Amino acid sequence: MSTFSDRTLVVSGGSRGIALAIALGAAKHGADVVLLAKTAEPHPKLPGTVHTAVADVEAAGGKGVAVVGDVRKEEDVDILDIFVDKL
Repeated sequence: MSTFSDRTLVVSGGSRGIALAIALGAAKHGADVVLLAKTAEPHPKLPGTVHTAVADVEAAGGKGVAVVGDVRKEEDVDILDIFVDKL
């Protein structure tokens, strides 16, 4: 059963860690995922970027969109509606 089919999840900080795990779990259950994260370029000591996270979401079976931004900035959060509507 796809509990999240026809649903879109917005995840901040989704390039790694718990947020990425939540995004992947939702994708495995049919969700589309908009990932908001600051990491657009690889960090020398930390794995993953928002773009590799989207690839992981898509490999898990969901649709994904990467948004480079910071959840602490209102203008970055305000544009998420545009990306949610695209999925």
